[in-house]
Amino acid sequence: MSDDLLQQEILWVKDNAQLESLCEAWEQKPLLALDTEFMRSRTYYPIAGLIQVNDGERNALIDPTAITDFFPFVELLDNPNVIKVLHSCSEDLEVFQHALGCLPKNLLDTQIAGAMCGHGFSVGFGNLVSQVLKADLPKGETRSDWMQRPLSQSQIHYAALDVEYLFPLATSLMAKLEEKQRLTWALDDSAAMVDNFFDNQDPDRGHLRFKSAWKLSARQLATLKSLSRWREDEAQANNIPRNRMLKDTAMFGISQKAPTQLAQLRTFEGMSERMVRSYGEQFLHMVEAAQGLPEAELPATLPRPLHAHERDILASLKAEVAKIAESLGVANEVLMRKRDYEALLFAARDGVYALPKTLQGWRQSVVGDTMVAMVKELNEAADSAAT
Repeated sequence: MSDDLLQQEILWVKDNAQLESLCEAWEQKPLLALDTEFMRSRTYYPIAGLIQVNDGERNALIDPTAITDFFPFVELLDNPNVIKVLHSCSEDLEVFQHALGCLPKNLLDTQIAGAMCGHGFSVGFGNLVSQVLKADLPKGETRSDWMQRPLSQSQIHYAALDVEYLFPLATSLMAKLEEKQRLTWALDDSAAMVDNFFDNQDPDRGHLRFKSAWKLSARQLATLKSLSRWREDEAQANNIPRNRMLKDTAMFGISQKAPTQLAQLRTFEGMSERMVRSYGEQFLHMVEAAQGLPEAELPATLPRPLHAHERDILASLKAEVAKIAESLGVANEVLMRKRDYEALLFAARDGVYALPKTLQGWRQSVVGDTMVAMVKELNEAADSAAT
């Protein structure tokens, strides 16, 4: 089936001179479709197994296990004059960052572009290709071993198909976005993904991943922040997944209970005897340090979940966003996500009615200003009713 779908040649790239020659040609292209295949079942960092590039004429499959000089490709990713197209690129960004030490400039994510063209929110690559290009791509190699050499013919075809169809998908979506005057929307949101990637790599923000962290006091949160930083450093140094280094449940329990003895550590869910023996003293020192922090050095507590009045306002905001989204022919989530609503409502608790960063840019005139005005009006109405 993939033989029938493939229309362009496949070029296997396995030496430095070959890659450099291709990159020189690609520097002159306005658009390139990119994808990666990687392994990551037992490691913190993804292991690059393949990097695919389509320039509209051929499929180049770059072998990271053979190439020793990626500098020409890094320069290509850094070129702001070439649009780099990926689909749902968060994991690809991790591959580029770890394998190459860089992230692409002038990025377009076709999952974002598709949503802004009315094809649904967070749609997978195969489904989007089916909707836009009327082609059904095979899925058989999604979980195969991309580190084996040689790759099977099925793997090679699967990898080439991804970028061969990504290129015309991007071309079609970009034309629609230009027509709707939304191409800058998609490019801005794609660039924001790169910014968010950097923010998420900050080891001092690891405690914010815990959904129940709002339950913790400032001093408990200080412990969780220290444990999260320690886990991130250790997981990176040992190249193992975070939760294999130390379980979330154990970290949360330690933060809540502030143990002072090794025996207490053994009572926490997810805490193994090996962890107690190897790192127990370090955990206790972190707890002790958090207990001794001056009040001024404690982290700010996290906002509590929305209360009843705020949930009523939230329902009104969502109803208005739904109207705007329908008029634009896009999914509601394209305009606002859960974090956006919460940022508005949490700020309003302190009497602050301002646009959060995520509602600035193109969203400000489309939906942001309306949301800020609504929150202020609804809160003032509730205050008047209460008095």
